[in-house]
Amino acid sequence: MRALEQAESYREAASAASVDLSLSLVDGLDAPVIAGLIERRRAAGDPGAVLVIAPTGRRAESLGPALDAVLPGAQVLHFPAWETLPHERLSPSPETVGRRLDVLRRIASWNGEAPLVVTASVRSALQPLAPGLGDVAPVELAVGGRGQELEAVITRLVELAYHRVDMVSRRGEFAVRGGILDVFPPVADHPYRVEFFGDEVDQIRAFSVADQRSLPGEVTAVTLVPSRELLLTPAVRARAAALRDAYPGLRQLLEKMAEGIPAEGMESLIPVLVDDLTTLVDYLPGGSAVALVDPERSLARATTLGDTNREFLEAAWSAATAGADTPVDLDSGDFVTLDDLHERASGRGGVWWQFSAFDSGAADAEDEGLVRGDDSAHRIKADAVPSFQGNVDGATAHVGELLTDGWSVIVTASGPGMVDRARDVLAERGIAARRVDDVLTPPEPGVAHVVCAPLERGFELTEARFAVITETEFYGRSVSGDNRGVKKLASRRRNVVDPLQLKPGDVVVHATHGIGKFLELTQREVSSGGRNAVKTTKEYLVLEYAPAKRGYPGDKLFVPTDQLDLLSKYVGGEAPTLSKMGGSDWAAAKGRARKAVRDIAVELVKLYSARMASKGYAFGPDTPWQRELEEAFPFAETQDQLQTIDEIKADMEKPIPMDRPVSPTARSTWSSEPTASSRRRSSSRTSGS
Repeated sequence: MRALEQAESYREAASAASVDLSLSLVDGLDAPVIAGLIERRRAAGDPGAVLVIAPTGRRAESLGPALDAVLPGAQVLHFPAWETLPHERLSPSPETVGRRLDVLRRIASWNGEAPLVVTASVRSALQPLAPGLGDVAPVELAVGGRGQELEAVITRLVELAYHRVDMVSRRGEFAVRGGILDVFPPVADHPYRVEFFGDEVDQIRAFSVADQRSLPGEVTAVTLVPSRELLLTPAVRARAAALRDAYPGLRQLLEKMAEGIPAEGMESLIPVLVDDLTTLVDYLPGGSAVALVDPERSLARATTLGDTNREFLEAAWSAATAGADTPVDLDSGDFVTLDDLHERASGRGGVWWQFSAFDSGAADAEDEGLVRGDDSAHRIKADAVPSFQGNVDGATAHVGELLTDGWSVIVTASGPGMVDRARDVLAERGIAARRVDDVLTPPEPGVAHVVCAPLERGFELTEARFAVITETEFYGRSVSGDNRGVKKLASRRRNVVDPLQLKPGDVVVHATHGIGKFLELTQREVSSGGRNAVKTTKEYLVLEYAPAKRGYPGDKLFVPTDQLDLLSKYVGGEAPTLSKMGGSDWAAAKGRARKAVRDIAVELVKLYSARMASKGYAFGPDTPWQRELEEAFPFAETQDQLQTIDEIKADMEKPIPMDRPVSPTARSTWSSEPTASSRRRSSSRTSGS
């Protein structure tokens, strides 16, 4: 945003982009300031790469689109964290591994022409990584490509830790039938069916897991990245073979690895099977910047992660290494500290920026001559935009007052429908508003610029007489255009655990450890670490699991209250068997459940095969008169409404019975009534539905 340059406090901070910085600023300014600092570094000849670290994965994911909006042309990537702790004997999902390896591969191939932004949570940034993951060559298959023998491709997929099955249903699996290869890449939405003709790829099609039928659309090429972060290379297999006699409790796991068979939880042994573990900072180009957002919460999060991981290491691996000459040394795989990450960035010629909403007052004290100046501390003078709690009249009146006073105002929303609605609302109240393509268009005083941009929060710069108002303040709620986030949130809330409603003896389910029994809600004192350590008190849920050895007391797990999303209510039988921490019971139970689901899927495939063979009535496509009627509908459809309408129309135009019931009670959850088209179509459903 060029308007930021008009603020003196911002210019002073941006002039120090080539050194370490500690910035105080309001929420919402993080993304624009990071973009401005990166542009300053690029203009000075420094690398335009930055690693943005946020306290949580959700905050890191929301920062990505905001940075993409204010830094056009940039390559914005999100590096997700494992669902498991490094020392747990559970493997992360192939989807997560595939996304992580795809990011590392893109970092390695970055040419420096456009800015590179990598967002990561504290958990993913502090976890050590095996070296060379970005250099692992994936399998590239393209239609018409020669020199791709099917047997060679199968061998390479096994080396990349893909699992061979009879029918592909999960990421990281492949199946072979004659000259046809079915493969589900970790980063793909659907599996692919690759047909070979000799050493030539004849055709590639995406297909559905549910019914194994091909999906419409042309696929010209696929990239098959590894599905594990620990590949069983000859060196790893040799080291696993050497360790299997030293640790009898791990013999079965190490034997599989020595034979080249990927095993559940083998990633937990990375510290003893791979030398010279590294970090995400070491994968970035030399001289890259690191931006730490909300350092207070990030530091507390890092401390909690380290304590939890060490407690689990002591509890889980003491039994696993029983009978060994020495305990297995997994210390090198523990989370590093933020100070260690800072030193690594500085050692590679990079800079370290901190963005805090907390104002320590150092910048003001320096201006008044009360303390010696600290060149690294800067404060950007800005105010937060008041939230009007859905009061559109209050929001538009505020915009009108700013424009009357000669301010430049930008109103942002995450979806085009909300952008048009904001423009119409302002126009109805006599406020000049114009829709523009991006937030970089210089705003003109007296006219509100309305733009589609997923910024997090609004802010007001009095020095520059410039304000940004997002849909969070304008509509009083955050409306996301990403349906994946909405669905994920809804599923997690379905059986959410309320710690205040739990009674001792209640059974709960942990996402990674399985069925446990709630004992109590307790408080523990934890230290923030570092030179100026601060001790704080945090609340934990104490869960009891089955004992690791017969006759011993049950294992205990302390779950912080900020990780309640990992817990859910137990909805099974009355007297369930408690799981073992670090054992295979929970993994086996989930495996049996997956097998049962797969059996149901097979029956559904047969049912839908018979259904697809029957005939129904095919409606014609939309006419110009119908489209005119739909455009005259006075309400703005939400993203899920538009998707549902399109899917219903597509089903109704097929010559097979539609199998998409639409519940009338769902209308109460919509922000407006269904469109005329959806009413007409849904009322004309065939009897087959």
